[in-house]
Amino acid sequence: MKFNKAILLSALAAYADAYDLLKDYSNGFRIGAATNTRFYNNGNYVNAMKAFNYMVAENACKFVSIQGTKGKFNFNDCDNHLKKAKELGMDFRGHALVWHSMAPDWLKNEDSKTMRQSIVNHITKVLQHYDGKIDTWDVVNEAIDDDSNGNGWKYRNSFLYQKNRDFIDLAFKTARQVAPKVKLFYNDYNTEGIWGKSESVYQFIADLKKRNIPIDGVGIQYHVSVKNQPQLNKITDLIGRYCKLGLEVHITEIDVSCEGACNNGDVQNRQAQVFTNALKACLANSCCTAYLVWGIGDNDSWLGADKKGLLFDGSYKPKAQYTALLNTLKTTKAASLVANAEGADAQNVEIGTDSEQMWKLTNLGDNYVTLTSSLGNFNLDICMAEDENGTNAQIYTVHNEDPQKFVIMETKDKDVYVIGTKGSNGYKVLDVESYGTTPGSNVYQWENEGKDNQVWTFELVQSSNNGNGNGNGNGNGNGNGNEESCWSLSQGYPCCQSCNVTYEDESGKWGVENGNWCGIAKTCSTKCIGAAGYPCCARSCIVVTKDDDGYWGIENNNWCLIDKDLCIYLNY
Repeated sequence: MKFNKAILLSALAAYADAYDLLKDYSNGFRIGAATNTRFYNNGNYVNAMKAFNYMVAENACKFVSIQGTKGKFNFNDCDNHLKKAKELGMDFRGHALVWHSMAPDWLKNEDSKTMRQSIVNHITKVLQHYDGKIDTWDVVNEAIDDDSNGNGWKYRNSFLYQKNRDFIDLAFKTARQVAPKVKLFYNDYNTEGIWGKSESVYQFIADLKKRNIPIDGVGIQYHVSVKNQPQLNKITDLIGRYCKLGLEVHITEIDVSCEGACNNGDVQNRQAQVFTNALKACLANSCCTAYLVWGIGDNDSWLGADKKGLLFDGSYKPKAQYTALLNTLKTTKAASLVANAEGADAQNVEIGTDSEQMWKLTNLGDNYVTLTSSLGNFNLDICMAEDENGTNAQIYTVHNEDPQKFVIMETKDKDVYVIGTKGSNGYKVLDVESYGTTPGSNVYQWENEGKDNQVWTFELVQSSNNGNGNGNGNGNGNGNGNEESCWSLSQGYPCCQSCNVTYEDESGKWGVENGNWCGIAKTCSTKCIGAAGYPCCARSCIVVTKDDDGYWGIENNNWCLIDKDLCIYLNY
């Protein structure tokens, strides 16, 4: 973006103490602004920065700013932005690794092969320098042509595209390889739902996902005016569509030009409404996790001071636009921060000990189950029960219809299951995208291919007793009457967990578990008669869920009731 060279030198005043700060009402939602070190010697500017909890450098972290001369990396200005962010307690966003507009001349003049290596080298060096310091980067900026009309997309005919048609794929793949934990974004303008380019960029992003290009999010720049602005429902729905792709969304560069009559109170109110609508749309969607204004005060905006497009005036006093955002934050909590919010990505859905990862499994009696979040009245949900690969898993208000129904299916491995979706008739299953293993890895549905990222284990989250009177489960025959129960240990065979008799001889009754013989305890009996029309488990003592009828397992892809008195070596 261009910027105004004029610097307003106003008297120092601690304005930050005179008004409520946006960050104090964000509840952890990232609300931020673009800054420039050229203004850091202005106390009023810095005080205005304190309203935010998120920062992006306007220009300092771009290609030409860091590597203006080939092979000579100068991180000073970008580092100074990051240092100021840390000083003010702000998170920092990286912008941008590859962009045709702020690229050095030496890069533009290189041949295709040399340029590819230069792109790889630059991305590698920058991400390594900021390893562990910056968690999100715009990898590619503004690569889609403005003439794209929603019927497919056209790539911008930049020097990058002319010499390397796959430079976008190259950039994202390189970034993922170098920094696997960093969130990788594509960032562009005219993507707010006004122009046809909005749909083209969406289609382009969906294609990246379809081709498994490692992208984590989309930056919607949001440079608009009071005359050209998206309707609230359109931008809300557009962000929601990105959510369904399993992507994160940031509003990255919002400013609102007044377009004449800028001192008119009605125009200022309309500006405030545009800012507010964008924030409301973001807050309403669980995948929208950040909102950044492109500058601090009107006088240092790339738009020019006359457009009055930011939240602070030329003296860095908050305007009506600022107050409108503040009031929105005070009254609206971000869906991305409500763990049981409608539409929230079901990320890394493990059965674990964290409350965000614990689910109540309920048997609906029709071979299907629901998975209810322990945090509230919200179920795991496949949006609209769509039967498409890549449809994102989310959590949504409990209604127990098809989008929230799942079938638990056995695999060839003991105690390992796949979770099929009702919308696909069980042909598609919950899948961790790109074999992710880190917290936050996205979960969606995909055709059942029997891969490691499609299988799940269940762990009963329940405090257990100490097993007094029931044996300690180690089968060593010491005390508690286990010598009689574990008679097979003396013959070198383990004790069975269940009472299903396969063979009987003079020693006793034998069963088979895990492909091996085991001795059935003499205290075993077969009193289980099942429940709710389901039989007793023949061989399994693995608890998947429990209800008023007792403990339930799965055999032959169907529910079976576990008799806890027969599975004597389990502590319940």
